Amino acid sequence: MAQSRSNREILTGGKKYVQKQANKHRVEEVVFDKDSRKEYLTGFHKRKVQRQKKAAEYHKEQERLARIEQRKEIREERKKDFELQLALFNKTMKDIGDDDEGEDDENDSLNEWDGFGGSDDEYEHNDNKVLTLLEKKLRGILQHKEIYSAGDDNATNALVEDETEVVVESLENPIFANNALEDKAVANNVHLEKSEKVLEQSILRAKKYAISLGVAEPSFKDKMNKKKKKFRYLTKGERRQNLRKEKLKKYRRD
Repeated sequence: MAQSRSNREILTGGKKYVQKQANKHRVEEVVFDKDSRKEYLTGFHKRKVQRQKKAAEYHKEQERLARIEQRKEIREERKKDFELQLALFNKTMKDIGDDDEGEDDENDSLNEWDGFGGSDDEYEHNDNKVLTLLEKKLRGILQHKEIYSAGDDNATNALVEDETEVVVESLENPIFANNALEDKAVANNVHLEKSEKVLEQSILRAKKYAISLGVAEPSFKDKMNKKKKKFRYLTKGERRQNLRKEKLKKYRRD
């Protein structure tokens, strides 16, 4: 008749089985290599320097790839700008060519001779067209008009037919104009000798403000001259603090 086992013996039987199996595969002897042990115990700094060197090489390679990507983007942007300017130039040249053809056709129609059978209205209409074209092409700076007739007392011996219209404008001396401009600048506390410097500073300030707002992108030269952040390992206290923050965030999410 089989011997009955207690509940305690049944529950502890698994532990005894595990111990019995562990005794079968027990290591008889542990032998340490003295050289390897010494190299491990004395090589902490050496391994740390190797890790730093490897990390620096990795970051250097990443920066090189980033510069290549930036150059590629700049080339694409310049190509797009060139294509846009070329299209605009071609369109402008085409419009200018169409305008020149229209003016040539109009001049040909004016210069075309219809014979002596035309009326005075036609002659007057053609004269008005010619005067209009001359006013468009010859835009002078003379604004004052004077009219001379043959019956004037102050007329010269020059040949005058009925009435002659002369347009006269008095030109201001540029020296006096510059002096007036300088006097106005001094009256308003403006230094003209510093105007170029102030303009350059204003343009640079506006450019930086546009970059900070994200409206414009910095040039390739500005990107290359930007101070690079030096790579360094975190200290023990900083790692402990970051770990504490991560645990706190995880606890709050849960």
